[in-house]
Amino acid sequence: MDHHLQIKTILIGAIAPLMVFGYPLSLQAQTDTEEPSSLEIEYSRLVQLNRAKNLARQAAEQANGGLSQYRPEPAMHGPAQRTDYKQLGKGVWQFTFQGRRPTAEEYTIKSVVVVDTNSGEINVKYNGPIREASQPNRNDDNDSGETTLEESN
Repeated sequence: MDHHLQIKTILIGAIAPLMVFGYPLSLQAQTDTEEPSSLEIEYSRLVQLNRAKNLARQAAEQANGGLSQYRPEPAMHGPAQRTDYKQLGKGVWQFTFQGRRPTAEEYTIKSVVVVDTNSGEINVKYNGPIREASQPNRNDDNDSGETTLEESN
């Protein structure tokens, strides 16, 4: 057997299984210094936002006596982008949402929860009655009685 043909056969035998199993072959070396694409950055942000939403919902559930006593609004179970949230910093979000007792028809409880996914800190800034918008000088976001929770891993 020709020496060149033998080398080609060995190479094909080594490379073919990689192609079958879907490993991309690249002639360009990957480095650890490559910047993530804008799509990767947005995906990471949405994962963090969804995690923060879940932690905020769980903090409100806990602050209101658990699921036997409290139900958050449906938005807190859906996509995080459909909730009322503000990004306060990188990995820090504030969620404002309503809840109710399981047997109630109307929402009567308002929760404002700040979640820092960097530190795991969860701060229930407000958890109480929904106030009328006409009441002057009352800001639910700055009421006393804040509760800070640490995420348990």
